[in-house]
Amino acid sequence: MAKSPRILTGMQEGSTASSFVGTLEQAFRKASESGVRFTAGGSDLEWERFRQNPFEEEESGRRDALDAFEHDPVVDRHPGEPDGESGFAYFLDGVQTTEEIGRVGTVPVVITTVAAAIARREERRVRSFPVEGVPTVLRALILPGNAEDGAARALFEAVQEAGMPLVVSDAEGISSGYTELLVDSTRYEPYVDPADYSGLKARAYNRARALREALEVELLRRWDEMDTGEDWIAVDGQLPAPVRRAAGLVKNSRRLFFGGEEARMLLDLEPGKRTTAFVPPWRAERRAAGRTEEERASWYVRLWPADASREGTDATSGLVRVETIVPSPSEAEHTRIFDEVSRWILAERAPLAKPDPRWPSMIYPIAHVEKILRPLIHEGRRARLRLEREIATLQGG
Repeated sequence: MAKSPRILTGMQEGSTASSFVGTLEQAFRKASESGVRFTAGGSDLEWERFRQNPFEEEESGRRDALDAFEHDPVVDRHPGEPDGESGFAYFLDGVQTTEEIGRVGTVPVVITTVAAAIARREERRVRSFPVEGVPTVLRALILPGNAEDGAARALFEAVQEAGMPLVVSDAEGISSGYTELLVDSTRYEPYVDPADYSGLKARAYNRARALREALEVELLRRWDEMDTGEDWIAVDGQLPAPVRRAAGLVKNSRRLFFGGEEARMLLDLEPGKRTTAFVPPWRAERRAAGRTEEERASWYVRLWPADASREGTDATSGLVRVETIVPSPSEAEHTRIFDEVSRWILAERAPLAKPDPRWPSMIYPIAHVEKILRPLIHEGRRARLRLEREIATLQGG
């Protein structure tokens, strides 16, 4: 069998920052000539969201909606000693950067770069696993097409006229092969106040995140259609689609779903142990609403002691929340699979995911994919600087 190319080679496909910037510079100039007035300056929306909501995850629901899926109450369990082998052969991760580059009145002008990729482990080396028809990188300008603001609307139309496509959905944009998009942050809202500057930034950030998630879903869906034998795929974060032989690994466990003794059990969970499985509140609520694709189970695994890193850690450090689809109707089979997947994750503790500060709750192959994707995001930051200079020039003119 021919060897796959090294991961760096396989992850350079996608739009170039220079092409993206060139299209937007043309649109900005045309909008300026038609009377649109720009204001320079902006912010990093990733940092702004972290600073305002450092403990928030996109997970909600009532404690009393939690279903103890495997054992009631949820208890700790030893899954068995890992033997150094892992059924995970594929790894999926995605990253994004989202930044405001200026304003048109009270309307923020936001750009995002999202990137995602799958890697495959072969002979103990993590290599690229290109997925045909899915770009590695997408760049987008995010504006409110629905805000009742003449200048913002004129800019929106100028970008379209410059050749940047506006697609009906993120999934359509990805499957179409486009690598540069115009994204409407208000597509699903009947009215948006153009003076709601903070709200418009929040909507732009949410649309950027949705674009990245759609890219990850498409990669996972295509992977699921391939012949990958009995190998599993580990996905960074929540499992984005109901795929067999896939497990989502959520690093941030600061929002607990347990109360009382269950919460104390979780915080005291010893390295190498797991909790019995449960159904998180929002999954249970969606399932109750008839969304059968939400039939998924979760459990926690403790990889390392909470004080292993000693840098900005708390009692949740070293915890990973695992999420899979419900594997079979048999309760005994559930437990067998949950134990086996837990042993695989424990086997993935070596090598360490250092120097990433999240290493106690992160497996190395995921960290490796993220490390390779990061330069593509930095190229997006260079695009931001060029576009900010262009807006400053237009403001001065």
